[in-house]
Amino acid sequence: MSSGWYSRPVAPAISDDALAEFADVVMRIARDIDPNGPHAPDIVPLTGTEALVMRWVHHNPGASPSAVAAATALQRSNCSVALSSLVAKGMIERQTAPDDARVVRLRPTALADESVQKLHAYWADRLRVALDGDDAGVEAAAVLLARIEEGLRRGDALESSAR
Repeated sequence: MSSGWYSRPVAPAISDDALAEFADVVMRIARDIDPNGPHAPDIVPLTGTEALVMRWVHHNPGASPSAVAAATALQRSNCSVALSSLVAKGMIERQTAPDDARVVRLRPTALADESVQKLHAYWADRLRVALDGDDAGVEAAAVLLARIEEGLRRGDALESSAR
């Protein structure tokens, strides 16, 4: 289908119901693999906000507290509370930048790395069992979900800049 000789082909629109069902399935899966759920691995327990911050720092070691707050869309005060808690739990360490003692960099600790490894193993085991050995489409689904995540972040950034 095309909207004219001068434009790109237009993909058929997916229904609101299909998109809502997709989101609902994602939420149900997230609940079923929640590390605080009944099948939880032996890791340091984190609140939702702490997990959000920990995930960002783990993927972006050396980030500043301000960068973490901005990237996670948390108010600086809420991010600060989460960071203090993660430091107290031994999951994050604050380091001063070698070139500027006023700058703080956040890094995951060895305990955090160990917890992330256990969590990833837990997720892999849960999904492997759920898929019953048929992992066809997993990589494509991960690409699709990453694209959705990026689009949501882009949309949130546009909304924030419009305020």
